[in-house]
Amino acid sequence: MAIKTLMLIFIIFLLALAYNLWTHRNRKFLIYSPNENLNLRSIMIITAVLLVLISITGIIIMIVGSKESNFITLILGSVVAAGFSIYLANIGR
Repeated sequence: MAIKTLMLIFIIFLLALAYNLWTHRNRKFLIYSPNENLNLRSIMIITAVLLVLISITGIIIMIVGSKESNFITLILGSVVAAGFSIYLANIGR
């Protein structure tokens, strides 16, 4: 039961991150402007869509899968969020 609760919190976090990226695709995001950097804008859209898909998959896994299969959601969500963070860190270089 605790694993399902923690997974639900993680999925809500992923959906909140996806919502934040989606709503900021046309306005300032942190210190960057997606309207000036079209590559950033497209990466934000792709990341938001991937996070929503991972969240939907995570809900399905949480309902019908085993406890061990929840790691799929954890790994995929973490990799996508980390990839976006690494991209943001390398924009100024």
